[in-house]
Amino acid sequence: MEPCVSIVVPTWNGLALLARFLPSVLAAGKRYHEISRASVQIIVVDDGSTDQTRGWLTEQGFEDSARRESERSETPSLVPVNGSGAGGSACALELEVVRSEVNVGFGETCNRGFAAATHPLVFLVNNDVEVGEDAIAPLVENFADPSVFAAHCRVLDFNTGKDCGTGKVGGFSRGFIRVHQSYVPAGGRAAGPLYSMFAGGGSAMFDRLKFLEIGGFEPLLSPFYWEDVELSYRAWKRGFTVIYEPRSITRHNLSSTIGKLKRRSVRLVEQRNRLVYHWIHLQDRGLLASHIAWVLLLAMTAPLRFKPGFIVSAFAALKRLPAIRLRRVEERLSTRRTDKEVFRIFEALSTRDDVVVCDR
Repeated sequence: MEPCVSIVVPTWNGLALLARFLPSVLAAGKRYHEISRASVQIIVVDDGSTDQTRGWLTEQGFEDSARRESERSETPSLVPVNGSGAGGSACALELEVVRSEVNVGFGETCNRGFAAATHPLVFLVNNDVEVGEDAIAPLVENFADPSVFAAHCRVLDFNTGKDCGTGKVGGFSRGFIRVHQSYVPAGGRAAGPLYSMFAGGGSAMFDRLKFLEIGGFEPLLSPFYWEDVELSYRAWKRGFTVIYEPRSITRHNLSSTIGKLKRRSVRLVEQRNRLVYHWIHLQDRGLLASHIAWVLLLAMTAPLRFKPGFIVSAFAALKRLPAIRLRRVEERLSTRRTDKEVFRIFEALSTRDDVVVCDR
């Protein structure tokens, strides 16, 4: 039998999104169960929602995780759910909701979902993502390789149908780690493994044990942004790999949750977390010196470039410096690959004949 899978869906005031997209998650879980006979657990992690999410989930058959935990010691309860797949037959899916009384942000919410998950593989799906019915099985196949930490889907823009999430090439230039250069398999196929710089947290599968062993999403990046990039880079440096799986397709209604927040506030947090990520992980002295020089230059020229927000973000990151120093020590002691060794993996990938680097 194939590995069992837990699907974790974080949500915050996203009732309309859950109503629109959760059926696709149920259908994908149903389909994977049908073809593999493996158990599927679906956990919605409610991050302190103030809308009607709780009542709606109860109506859909989701049970409180604390109650489930007490029941699980006796006999696991499987809730029959009619999926939307071909034939409309019913499949036993274990449905749970983990609730937080206060809003704690994306990373901590996901960490709670991984802690509640009971299966070895966890498929993390945003509440604004439509999952392809056959998306799960190809992701699972990648974990036959014990070095794989995560595998992520091909993501299409829900409104345009265009690619908005493919394989990512990593590197270093102008003082910063570059993580958003995309690639696609040449001719739709590739002969070698499709490594990716990071697994986007909106539609990626993780080895649960490895996720927990390396500490999950970084609390210093709370409440949102750069968590998936930082986690994936941490995994790369710990000796694991991250894979792009183009056969698994999802469609993302972009920024449906964060888009509700003020753009300037979001940008300040994003810039702060980008700096925190670098300060934790850049261990190579030469690369770190280059990064510091560029940060100083960007800070000094920020008013001239009409980007004073960079200075605000830099000071916000500096306030976290004591905790960052502790994390730097932890990562240095756990590192199996250097920064340059990680970058060389992607230098080799970008020169392969079976992949096409398509943007920067």
